[in-house]
Amino acid sequence: MEFIRPKKISLSLDMAPLVDIVFQLLIFFMLSSSFLNPALKLDLPQAVQHDQKEPEQIVVSVDRTGTIFVNTQKVELSGLKNRLESKLTRDSKKAIHLRGDKDMPYKFFVQVMDLARQAGAQHINIVHEEEKAL
Repeated sequence: MEFIRPKKISLSLDMAPLVDIVFQLLIFFMLSSSFLNPALKLDLPQAVQHDQKEPEQIVVSVDRTGTIFVNTQKVELSGLKNRLESKLTRDSKKAIHLRGDKDMPYKFFVQVMDLARQAGAQHINIVHEEEKAL
C-alpha cells in the first residue's frame, strides 16, 4: 500500500533584497561621513614648539649609616639645605622624594625632613616598596 505524500516545499532565501539593502547602507554611510578637509579654510599662524620635559624629580636618599645623596650626588648634612634650595627653585611642584634605608636611625629621617622644609619643599613623598603578600 502506497501513501500519498505531499510534495516538500523548498525553503530558500532570496539574496537579491539583502544585497540591495547592503548597497543602500554602504551608499548612506559613504555620503554621511565626510572624507574632505574642513569647509572653513584658515591660514594658521606658526610658532616654535618647545619640548615640554617632565621636571626632574628630586630624590633624597639616606642609607643606614646616615650618608645622604641628592639624586646620585653625595651631600653632607650641612650642605643639604643649600643643595635642595637650588634644586627646588627650578621645580614648580616644590616636591622631594625621600628614600631611606629601613635600618637607618630615626634622627636622620627627622633631620632630612626638617632641612627639606627649611629649603622650601612643600611636598615630601616617602618612597617605599610594596609589601609582598604571603
